[in-house]
Formats: sequence, structure tokens, C-alpha cells
Amino acid sequence: MLRIKSTSLDLDEETSVPLKKVNVNAKIHSFGADVTITQIFRNDETKAIEAVYCFPIEEKAAIYSFHARIDDREISAQLKEKQEAQQDYSNALQQGHGAYLFEQDENSQDNFIINVGALPPSKECTIMISYVTELEFVQGSTIRFVIPTTIAPRYNPNKQSIASPAGTTSNYVQTTPYTIEFRCSIDKLDQYITQVNSPSHPIQIDFSQEDSYVITLSQETTHLDRDILLNIELSSKRTNTIIAVEPHAVMAVFTPTEENSPEEFNANQINEFIFIIDCSGSMEDENKIGLARQAMLLFLKSLPMDSYFNIIRFGSNYRSLFPEITVVYNQTNAQKAEQLINSMKADLGGTELLSPLQWLQKDSPRENRARQVFLLTDGEISNVTEVLDLCRSMSTSTRIFSFGLGKSPSRSLVKGLARSTNGRFVFISPNSNVDTYVGQQLQYALQPCITNLDVQWNLGIPVQSAPKELPPVYFNDRLIVYALIDDQTIPFDHNSTVILKDKSTDRLVTTANIDRIPNIVENATIARLAAKALILELQHSKTLSSSDETPQLGSTQARFQNLTTSNDESIQTVTDKQTTKQRIIELSIKYHILSPYTAFIGIEKRTNTNNDEMVLREVPIQISADDQHLQKSLGGKRYRHSVRAAQAPILVTASHLYRESSSPFVSCSIPLVDSNRYCRYQKLAALETCQMRSPILMRSQSRRRIRSRSRSPVRDRSKRTLEVEDKCSINDADIVRDLIKKQEYDGLWNLNDDDIAKLTGKSISSFRSIDKDIDKQIINSIIIVLLLETRFATYSSLWHGIVQKARKQINTLVTRDSKNVNTLIEDIRQRL
Repeated sequence: MLRIKSTSLDLDEETSVPLKKVNVNAKIHSFGADVTITQIFRNDETKAIEAVYCFPIEEKAAIYSFHARIDDREISAQLKEKQEAQQDYSNALQQGHGAYLFEQDENSQDNFIINVGALPPSKECTIMISYVTELEFVQGSTIRFVIPTTIAPRYNPNKQSIASPAGTTSNYVQTTPYTIEFRCSIDKLDQYITQVNSPSHPIQIDFSQEDSYVITLSQETTHLDRDILLNIELSSKRTNTIIAVEPHAVMAVFTPTEENSPEEFNANQINEFIFIIDCSGSMEDENKIGLARQAMLLFLKSLPMDSYFNIIRFGSNYRSLFPEITVVYNQTNAQKAEQLINSMKADLGGTELLSPLQWLQKDSPRENRARQVFLLTDGEISNVTEVLDLCRSMSTSTRIFSFGLGKSPSRSLVKGLARSTNGRFVFISPNSNVDTYVGQQLQYALQPCITNLDVQWNLGIPVQSAPKELPPVYFNDRLIVYALIDDQTIPFDHNSTVILKDKSTDRLVTTANIDRIPNIVENATIARLAAKALILELQHSKTLSSSDETPQLGSTQARFQNLTTSNDESIQTVTDKQTTKQRIIELSIKYHILSPYTAFIGIEKRTNTNNDEMVLREVPIQISADDQHLQKSLGGKRYRHSVRAAQAPILVTASHLYRESSSPFVSCSIPLVDSNRYCRYQKLAALETCQMRSPILMRSQSRRRIRSRSRSPVRDRSKRTLEVEDKCSINDADIVRDLIKKQEYDGLWNLNDDDIAKLTGKSISSFRSIDKDIDKQIINSIIIVLLLETRFATYSSLWHGIVQKARKQINTLVTRDSKNVNTLIEDIRQRL
């Protein structure tokens, strides 16, 4: 491809940024979103420029449209194979024409590149990109819409330095002149939506529309320094249902429950828990390493007594707590682990994730053991493909539960780690309590997932299911499946069903029914999402790579090790990769959606022009708000504005809302209760509708200052009445966390009499009188279990694992003392 050599700039020289503004307009219906991104480029220089801009889009997005508008001309791009599109782009520029190329980075599923070729001086060009995507299922009844806005700097282990994205030389800077506007309309879904909130930005909602809620950002100026997150709370009613129909596609949603679980699974299976913690320098900012410590303490307390574990910290290298892959979970080893966790720092340099995973791969779990890996990272690496290939090679014996920390982790990496190993992923923004997510992931890790599933479409016509191989499903989680159909006459009625069943036993798992005859829409959204699911399945399919090739077993001499093999296996590997690539290209072209191997190309024919003096302008990428540790290494280039200087980035912080707090943990949340109002929440007014997510913030001095402005101040720490919109007490959460911290490694508690009296309002002697032969520690533990299950039931995601562990130990010890455990627990419950 033609690349005009960039004019080298002195650090003191001002450089014009051709990107002026980004606009996002989204429409959400059911579990999908249709999004249009508009980017405005303007050339304020005296020569023609080639503008290049790297930016992120969700990896599940099916991008179906790319247009460019300059003056009164609109150029509709064609979708072609990437190499052909790149050649057309280069040829057009050489011939003096304008050209517009949109492509996906083959090494990262969520990085994309816009190329605006030969933009003349003083001219403005508008780029429009449209895509559809599934919404994420977060937890409970919450779905999330995400607009990624920044590409976090990725550590390149080969160069041992920060790498620019997608093979460009784009700079990372502290602030950029371009900003973002956001507008999202959400269909009301027959009143199934109960609340909308954003943990990332202050929002405002227009309730005046009859069929939708309209969401915009409250800030007048919003910089691209964090992803835009929109949480949509649905009513608790979740059903298996066919919810969307098109002439060529159907979408069905399943929500399996415990009743759908397999009848038998290996109850004697022993779990290995391996914790891989990112301790690179990037984890220091926004206290991500503090979140990791908080998560690890809860992990450690929740481990079952008969399990094995290890802790591996990684950065430029990796260090394991124990030299063995795993050791038994006992008091001595648990104490060593707790000491390590309390002293853990972000002091291991770069981010080299491949090496610790290779160490695990070399020593697979023993027979009758299941390995669960919990990986906490901000996801800033460049060799994503190599890492995921390695994980796929371990998928038969290992599940990875990945946690993406901070405002801009690599979503492609964090999701890929979990998907490639049948695990689960979660993203934790800085204004969230990490232990809540840890508790939920632990519940998934300790329960068997439903695997080996197949879907049967009873629609009366042949269909192609997408994806072809269904992922593992967890209880009360969401599974979306698609059907692609050649026959447009779909005979839908209340007898149409979609069945989920076990392939090996043909046992029925659950059924999706028609709760109402769906309207057939013509916008091809479902067909595009189905095709994208097939493309992702092909991309994620296991293929031999450098990380999982069969080792050579020939001569042990060093001089023979570089000999290349000439067997059929290497030829077959190349053939399989070529076949997969060609199949992806065919799906991409047929359904007109972008893939790593295709690109959109638009040519603007011009006469009597040439591009001989064209200069390259790569749009700088604003560093995310949680990568401020890189500030000193970003260089000193200044970028000028053609109209006016941009304001400094406005961060969503408590200090902006209250003027006195220094913690950036505020989440604006608006219940959808009044359809005749137009609500705007900002500055001090936001206090009445903001959920305070951080107990650290509430325990600080700024907490007292905020209280003084609240209508419901809390002045006495003995009271548990500080309530916010979701009716949850911050002090209650602190009590639960304190109880978790005080639990012994064996699952029991050994609190003193004063602690028990403060928790129950009664002396320990009133409980000991029930049965004086029962050990005091057992009585203590039963009291705390009962309190957690009743008074602190709201926080079950925090205490579920430790209560499960405590109950098992109580059952063992009380049975040994010949006392009926249920009777004892009920007696103590009555005293409480």
C-alpha cells in the first residue's frame, strides 16, 4: 500500500490534527444495537494529507456500511478482499484521485483503521461507519451497551516496549483536540426496562418519546479517554423465547436454570485454582493493583478445603508463590499466600502474559482434577493472537476466568481468554467493587457448566444454525443463537419452538417458545449478527500455531534443531488455515460485513490533480484515564486547533460533582419511572440519583463532606442507614467484607465475645446454652452464616463462596460431635 513518508517534526513544532469530532448514534432494540459512528476530518494545512486514524469497535460488531462525504459528493464504499482493496487504494492515490479505506487489524479483533487519502487543503470530509452488535449480559437482569473509545497502549514483548496499534506509528498523547458526542435511543420493550445507568459518564434521559428513551451525555465536552458504558436493567422476568425474525434469519434467547443442569457430574472431582495477577507498571494507576489485592483476598478465603492452588505474578517476567504448579490449600500455605497478597505491588515492568501460560501448559492437571485459572489484568499486550492460540490448546483441561481492570482493557484479549477455554469474562471499571465480581465468578467456577449442547430449530423449514458449536452455558446466564434461512416464507405460529439439548444423550435441556408472534423486520440485523457469529467461530477455532506445534523428537544435537520438517502435518496446517481464511472471506462478502481479511474501499474520481506533495498525518490517540503512569514517556508534541483550543478533558470524578472530593468513583443512575419528564442530572443535583460504588470513597474525609450536603446525612457509624438509590447500605457491605477478612482458612470464625454481641445484640453465652458440648468456634460460625444469609442477603455475591465453605466444615464437625446440624442451626436461628 502507498504510504507517504511523514515529515519529521521537532518536539516544539505544532502539528495539526485532521480529526475534529466523533459522533455516535445508536439504536437499541431487544439484545442488539445498531450504531453509526460519524468522524469529521478537516485539512487545515497547505498541502494535501493522508489521514490515518486507529480506533476500537467491539469485536462482536458486524460492520456493514462505510460512506465518505466531501463537498456535495458521497462515496459509497465497496467491500472487497483486503489485499485487493489496499491495492485499489494505493493505485487511486498514485493516479491523483481521492481514496477511502476502512480495514480491521488482523492481529486484534477490536482495532480498526480509517485511511482518508489525499484530503485537499481547506477541505472537510465526513466518514460514516455503521454496525450492529449484541449487548453484553453483565449479571442478574442487567445488559450492557459499550462504545470503546480508546486503544490502550499495548506492551510488545518482542520489543520490550509500548507498541503503536495496527502496525502504524500513531502517537499516544495526554489530550487531543477532537471530542465525542453520544446519542442512544432504547426501545421500551413493552416496559421490560426498569432503569438505565452509566458507570462511566454522567447522562441525561429524554422520557418524552412514546416508544423509546433517548440517552445523551450530560457533559458539554467529552474526550475519548474512557469507554462509554450504558447499563440497562431489565425486569427480573427472563424467559426462553424467540424474539426477532427477519426474512432470512431468526434470533432466539435461552436462560437455563439449575433445573436444566446435567443429572450427574463427577462429585469427586478436585479443583485446582491458579491465580495469575498482572503486576506490570500499568496496574499502578487508578489503583488497579489495589483492586487485584482486594480480589485475591476474597479468592483465598473462598477456596474449598480439599483444593489445590498457586499464585503467579507476571510483568516482564513471572514469579510463582510455590515452585510446584499447585499445592494443597492448608493453613501454612494460606498464610504464605495472604502475606504475598498484602505486599503485592505493580513492580514487574512490562506485560508478558505468554510465559506464565506456557509454564502452565507444560504441566497439565492430573487425572480427576479440574484446573480453574483466574487472570486479572488491564490487558495491555500486543501479542493477543499468540496468547489466545496457546489458551485454546489448554481448553480440554483448563478454564480461564478473566477480569479486565480499568477504563480501557483490551476487550478482545479479556473476552478471548475466557471464550477459548470455556470460562467467563468480566470487566471491572474503577468505580466498581471488585469483590462483587469475584464472588460471581467464583460461583461459576465452582459449578459445572452445561456443555456439549446442540440446538434444534422446529420452524418447518431447513436452517443453518449460528454458531455451529454452542459455547458452555452457566445457570441463569444468557445464550443467544441464530438461524440463517434461505426460504423467506417463515411460517411462524405458537407451535414454533427452538430446543436446546445434550448432544451425547439427546436429553432435553430447555425450550424457547413463541410468547407472541414477532414482527418480521427487513433491516438484516439478525442475518448480520448470525454471519458475524460464524466468522468469530472460525477465527476462534483451534489451529496449530507456534505455541502448540508438535515438538520435534529427532536428534538432541543443537545443530539439528533448526531443520524444517517436510511431513504432511505442516502442509495440512497451512491448508487448514487457508480454508478457514477463505470461508471467512466468503461469509464477509455474502453478508456484506467487514472481516480481518476484507476491507471497505471507496474511490473519489478527480481530474487534473496529483498527490505528489501529500503528507501523512496519523491521528494521535488519547491515552485512557487509567494510563496516566505513561505521561512522562509520551513525548512533548503539541497539536493545534484550527478554530479554538479544546478544553482540558473533563473526568467523571467526585471532585467535579462536589468540588471537595478527590476520588473518581461516581456512577450516575436514573430509574425509568416517569415517562413525561425530561431529566438532567449534573453537578450537585446528581447527588440524589448517583449510586456511590466505592466504600473507600465513603470512608474518606470527603465522605463526611459529601454527607453534609446530602438530604439524608449519616453521622453515626453504628447506624446502617446510609442508603442510596438501590437501597443498599454502604456500611453493611463493609461489615460483610470485614467478616470475610476474619474468616479462618478452614472456613470457620473465631470472633471474640464483644464482636458477637455487636453483631447480634446478645451475649455469646445465650447461644452456648443451647448445647455446651458444641465448640464455641462452631457456634460463632453458625451465627455469622445465619447473619450473612438473612441480614446481609443483598451481598450474597460476596459471601456465597465463604458461606458454602463454612457450611461444609460445620457439617463435618457437628456430625463428628453427634449433634444434628440442622437442629442446632435452627435453635441458633430462633435465638437470633
